[in-house]
Amino acid sequence: MNIKMKLTPLMQQYYDIKKEYSDTLLLFQVGDFYELFFEDAQKAAVYLGIALTKRGKINGEPIPLCGVPVHAKDHYMNKLVRGGFKVAICDQLETPKPGSVVKRGVTQVLTPGTLTDEKLLDAKSASYLFSFFSINNQWGLLFGELLTAQLFATTIPINAEKMLESELIRFFPDEILLPVGDVAKQFNSFFRKQGYFTTLVDIDAVSGMDEWIAEQFSVKIQQYVVQHRALLHALKTFYAYLRKNQEAALAQFKNIQCYQADDFLILDSATQRNLELIKNNQDSSRKNTLFEVLDGAITPMGSRMIKKWLLRPLVKKTAIEQRQQVLELFIAQLSLVQQLENFLVTIGDIERVIGRIALCRATVYDYTCLRRVLEIVPNLKIFLQNFLQLPLINVVYIHIADFSVLTQLLVAALHDEPSNTLIIKTGFDHNLDRLRDLIENGNKKIIELELREQQKTGITSLKVRYNKVHGYYIEVTKSNIHAVSEEYVQQQTLVGRTRFTTPELQLLQHELFSARNEIEEAEREVFEKIKQEVAGYITPLRKLAHAVAHLDALLGLACVAYNNGYTKPMFSDSREIIIKNGRHPVVEGSQEVAFIPNDTQLTNQESTWIITGPNMGGKSTYLRQVAHITIMAHIGSFVPAKRADIALLDRIFTRIGSSDNVAEGKSTFLVEMEETASICLYATKNSLVILDEVGRGTSTFDGLAIAQAVVEYIHSTIQARCLFATHYHELTNLQKRFSGIASYYAASKKTERGIVFLYKIIRGIADGSFGIEVAKLASLPQEVIHRSETILKELMLHNNTSGLLASSICDHQKNDVAGSSMQTERMYEPASVMEKERVDENKKLKEQLKKLGEIDYENLSPKKAFDLLWSLKEN
Repeated sequence: MNIKMKLTPLMQQYYDIKKEYSDTLLLFQVGDFYELFFEDAQKAAVYLGIALTKRGKINGEPIPLCGVPVHAKDHYMNKLVRGGFKVAICDQLETPKPGSVVKRGVTQVLTPGTLTDEKLLDAKSASYLFSFFSINNQWGLLFGELLTAQLFATTIPINAEKMLESELIRFFPDEILLPVGDVAKQFNSFFRKQGYFTTLVDIDAVSGMDEWIAEQFSVKIQQYVVQHRALLHALKTFYAYLRKNQEAALAQFKNIQCYQADDFLILDSATQRNLELIKNNQDSSRKNTLFEVLDGAITPMGSRMIKKWLLRPLVKKTAIEQRQQVLELFIAQLSLVQQLENFLVTIGDIERVIGRIALCRATVYDYTCLRRVLEIVPNLKIFLQNFLQLPLINVVYIHIADFSVLTQLLVAALHDEPSNTLIIKTGFDHNLDRLRDLIENGNKKIIELELREQQKTGITSLKVRYNKVHGYYIEVTKSNIHAVSEEYVQQQTLVGRTRFTTPELQLLQHELFSARNEIEEAEREVFEKIKQEVAGYITPLRKLAHAVAHLDALLGLACVAYNNGYTKPMFSDSREIIIKNGRHPVVEGSQEVAFIPNDTQLTNQESTWIITGPNMGGKSTYLRQVAHITIMAHIGSFVPAKRADIALLDRIFTRIGSSDNVAEGKSTFLVEMEETASICLYATKNSLVILDEVGRGTSTFDGLAIAQAVVEYIHSTIQARCLFATHYHELTNLQKRFSGIASYYAASKKTERGIVFLYKIIRGIADGSFGIEVAKLASLPQEVIHRSETILKELMLHNNTSGLLASSICDHQKNDVAGSSMQTERMYEPASVMEKERVDENKKLKEQLKKLGEIDYENLSPKKAFDLLWSLKEN
């Protein structure tokens, strides 16, 4: 925006404010509209689909303009922020006065990571800002949530991109902060390619951070941050950003939860995507995800807690068992559940209400919501007294402080049904009561004036009315206008009626308006005092909300467990995973027929399973089922099984399904290999590794070689527990070479009508993959089915698993052999058998070539030539 000539006072004010917020779309309040100018208007008009118009000129060029009504700002702000724009709200800060420019200022800056309005937030997802810095061979990671004032921090080695991705996926930050300079140059494109919203922050000129750290955080935290320079700079970036955009939030952060990645069960980005823990792979919604199944919480904050647990499963047995104890209590005493549900319905999302109060973004309705919650808190505390023997219930109880004084204040002060013009109860403030009496008396005087004027003029239809434009006026119909007094001053003529005022009415209006203005100011002063009182309770109120969110999450898991017939899993120090009659938690809830359960025994004797069987036979469902059950156990949930003995794991890896990465030029096979490489690099003997069809994206022998090498490495070198599903039936031969490898398959039955899937995983080796049978189920054209059957028989006849005879098959007669009696017993024999046969064939071929080379063709008679050919044919 290049301005070279004098602007109008309004546009000069806009220009001065816009310079301070050049990287935002500035919504500039002008009366009942928020207006955008210049490039902002052009961008917003296109994105919002609203009219682009013009106002005035600059340098002879019209000024682009668009606007949205003040009453509809939330709708349009939501669209802009979700569309990736930063939005600054510039409000009128005083009542307009004739002849002067209204005072205006930015009251709010909205970005994806700083939203506080419940209309702009996902109720079931936390909203994190992520600050990142790289220095001294270390990356500093800081995650902050404004509404809960929580900070989480860790450091990881430089260039550990997979670890970085894992931490990002734990928090799903809405916005990433990068300091202007080398860090931004190096990492901005990295984060943006992954779909994150990034913001560059200038930290060179920021001041006051040292004082902020010293004032807000304990000495222990200060020392930790100073010792980790990458983290210190990440905190500085975070501070600089909030200092400009959400300064009120800075005073709310009083603690940093410093953690290491392995404090929780590690689930990398590929595992979360493959298992569809939080969002599905179809439309990225919660539908058909593990979170959707487990989310039995009553309140949104309870749902957010369950999601946090799902992304950060526990690894300490004691912590897991403490959650299990609470679930057992709720399941055993269902009457408690109903009582607790009644409390939670009333409490609602008090966590975000308190967050808005702390950030000075709350409405009067937030305060009345707080009052309602505090009124039932004493009863909730009494209810919990009976269960203090459980550690987690005791923690919740301890965090519920005594709010009796605050409750009395809010009950006495706040109107039961507040509005913008009525907040404080009558009887709470003497001055307010006096002013309200003046209004009440003034309204009576208006009625009395109307009666007197009707009697004085004889006009029974005369009315004293009010509107915002003209204030109070006397309205007389056209037929009675001759009867009005001389003191009547005409204000407005309408069709069929005329409006007047009188000196007495003007004096009365002045008194009423003055009283109303005084009431507004007095109510504002009283309400501000109440806000200050509430502000003194923010820390205990946050603890209350956090404790109740925990309670709701535990209740939600208990309800899901009871409704679905889940079992409490047991943990031991062994590395075994034994599941009896396990079920897939998502699939069983989405299908009408009964789910067919399966067992799992990843023991010391069978630590690696090679699973074969047909497509559609249930292998992938089974793999996800085992992973889901294991993760559920680690968050303290009960699991869909008759019995479950689960090892305490450090990581779960899955490589299921296929996907490419076009943006980075990565093929499906390369993505598969990168994910497999990550498993080989980071898995330990305490990990669970689940692999599905590794190696299928390349040629048969290449894929088979890679698959076998991966199995051998995971089993022998890493020694992790492993489920390995494959169509390379040759891999089942590994059970003969390695102790601890076992073969299982997805059972099916071939009938006259086609293949029937039994969905049972049983010991043994599958007869085949039955791909053509599955193709029939997909209604592939009959010509394609017949041709594929022909090719398959030719391939098996020639033992051509590599496809080298494709050209010779094309030369064969293209007959329909569906009715042929030719059968073969040799389907996908082990690689070692095939290799032996190829060696024998080569040896025989060399002998024949040697024999042919020794013949004296010059003296060969026709009879001897014929005998030679016959012997070659026989051999």
